[in-house]
Amino acid sequence: MPAIFECKSVFNCPVEKLFLFHEEPVGFQTLVALDKSVKVLQAPESISKIGTQAILEVTLAPLIKKKWIAEHIGYQKNKIFIDIQKEGPFLSFKHEHRFSSVGEYSELTDHIEFEFFLNPVSKYFVAQKIKSQ
Repeated sequence: MPAIFECKSVFNCPVEKLFLFHEEPVGFQTLVALDKSVKVLQAPESISKIGTQAILEVTLAPLIKKKWIAEHIGYQKNKIFIDIQKEGPFLSFKHEHRFSSVGEYSELTDHIEFEFFLNPVSKYFVAQKIKSQ
């Protein structure tokens, strides 16, 4: 059974501007650059194109690296985009990026369902790693 991690962030901008940031290449580059354990091998062409893939190399532990291929499987402008792991460190991984307006602010909810080796014990340390990003 997948573990669920959810994080909500509020931004002082319209939802259209926040979504546009994620659509543009600079959004992906900026967000990935925050995690020094991730190297981009291939950036996604566009989150709006179903089937677009991002290929990353992630450092799991010193000297242990794993290729991670994420594929975009869902898109609704200014509402949501979804990616899943096609290959990588998880048994399964699905990430929904949900956007909504909250008055004059925007809310981004990262809803992640994942399975990792040694579930359910691993969900605690994996969730902490995700949260720190």
